[in-house]
Amino acid sequence: MGIEGALRFATYCGFVDWKVVPRERELTSRRPQILIGSTDADYYLLLVHILEAEGYDVTLGSGVEEIVHLARENHVDAILLDCRSGETLAPETCLRLKQEPQTVGIMTVALVGPGAEGRFIDLLKAGIDENFVRPIAPAKLLGFLRNRVLFQSGSHPSAGDGRILAYAGIELNTVRHSVRRFGISVHLGPIEFRLLQFLMENREQACSRAQLIEAGWPERRYVDAKTVNVHVGRLRKALNVAGGSDVIRTVRSSGYMLDASRLDDPHEAADRSGEDTDG
Repeated sequence: MGIEGALRFATYCGFVDWKVVPRERELTSRRPQILIGSTDADYYLLLVHILEAEGYDVTLGSGVEEIVHLARENHVDAILLDCRSGETLAPETCLRLKQEPQTVGIMTVALVGPGAEGRFIDLLKAGIDENFVRPIAPAKLLGFLRNRVLFQSGSHPSAGDGRILAYAGIELNTVRHSVRRFGISVHLGPIEFRLLQFLMENREQACSRAQLIEAGWPERRYVDAKTVNVHVGRLRKALNVAGGSDVIRTVRSSGYMLDASRLDDPHEAADRSGEDTDG
């Protein structure tokens, strides 16, 4: 039985409303939208039951192209990717999502199944925002979504203009969850956004990697220095696409600093040119 057949059977048994399947309805609800990428009907139905009880609308995509299309065409607040042993759906989909300007800023989470723990590096390279190893308690997943999705959904117009942080041509809106540099929109993932916000709140001060881990991964204390370097490298590239000089300075043996005060110093420029491209 295919995934759609399983869904129709579950509807007949009263387990789930077939209307949740994206092919059968238009996404007109104003409730938070969660897009699930999975090839497993049973696991999808379990997530639907948990998420809809909390007030989320849930959409299914079972292939890379379908998931990317749904993320582009609908107002998706978060994407949950089912990462299974022997499948490449999660890392391949994440890579595509993070390459698309329309989807790069959507919180993308991998739910890593038994035997698929070795995919963590592939997911990190693809730009995944968060990883959870299954089994995961529903309360933990819902708490994460509540803190990371509902809070950031305050970026709708009704939320107002929010608090604006500005430095070196960068403007960061903490409520709209938006970033501009020299008037050009900068697309950041949730982790890079939190790192930039922390650096801007502590501009021209050295921020240790431990501090950045607290800011970027408040619920994940096992993140190492290399992971911080990778995400700071992505943040650098995103900011530099909008033009201007690199304002993120590596503080040797410590961490990073947002510092535009010495950009005209040739010795400082030479020092920056020798920094690791990963951050």
